[in-house]
Amino acid sequence: MVRDVPIEESLGLVVKGWRSTDEGLFLRVQGHQEEVRLISGCGRCHWIVREQYRAEGPKLVVTCHGCNEQMTYAYEGSGPAVR
Repeated sequence: MVRDVPIEESLGLVVKGWRSTDEGLFLRVQGHQEEVRLISGCGRCHWIVREQYRAEGPKLVVTCHGCNEQMTYAYEGSGPAVR
């Protein structure tokens, strides 16, 4: 099952994995059994995703392709899921 989460309600999520499809960006997050589909403020589900590896720990940075809304998450994963 997938749970839709608006980006403004996603602050503090710890991402364990992610995948991108035509239906949107799906995150596996710490403490949740179901996947989370990220929804931007403009309602679009198309994202630019960057993994950043920094001294303070890895981050996943997502930016809405439509409105440029952005969020950064702590990242404990190892790249996109291959399907």
